[in-house]
Amino acid sequence: MQTPEDEQQTPPTLQELAGRSLLKDKSRAILALEDLPIQLFPPLFMEAFNRRHTEVLKKMVQAWPFTRLPLGALMNTLQLGMIRVALDGLDMLAAQQDRP
Repeated sequence: MQTPEDEQQTPPTLQELAGRSLLKDKSRAILALEDLPIQLFPPLFMEAFNRRHTEVLKKMVQAWPFTRLPLGALMNTLQLGMIRVALDGLDMLAAQQDRP
């Protein structure tokens, strides 16, 4: 019989494992952003945010393929430093001349 703790301990998905593996090498992760399918951006963004991969997070914000970047949901976390990193990425994006 499963206990409530067993139910909470679900193994990571293949997508989560791939994201973790990619984030182990920051240079590789940043280079992969060019070819990353857009459906993988949100989960990889959350993985980078939760694991505090600051440089990758900044680059992900700059390469974000969607019209909205919903940072509001992150405001409930206690990782204010990581929210600042995401905002820094937005500042860098705004400073670029060739992007709207």
